[in-house]
Amino acid sequence: MVAMTQDRETTYRKFGPILLEALCLVILHHVNLLRAEQGLPQISEQDIIDELNNHLSQLAPYEWMKEMENFPP
Repeated sequence: MVAMTQDRETTYRKFGPILLEALCLVILHHVNLLRAEQGLPQISEQDIIDELNNHLSQLAPYEWMKEMENFPP
């Protein structure tokens, strides 16, 4: 089990993007199950990607990102 006292940067650097992608897909699946129960349309993976990009553009990069060559803005 991961200690909850680790900071944001250390935690996400350790687990990396594949864990985050899997988490998004799991959440999307469960949200769509709940939406179906309510008679609402599903949310697509592209909807999630668009929302993530909207929020990512508002967050400051980690310090280590600033040091990496060719890291996307």
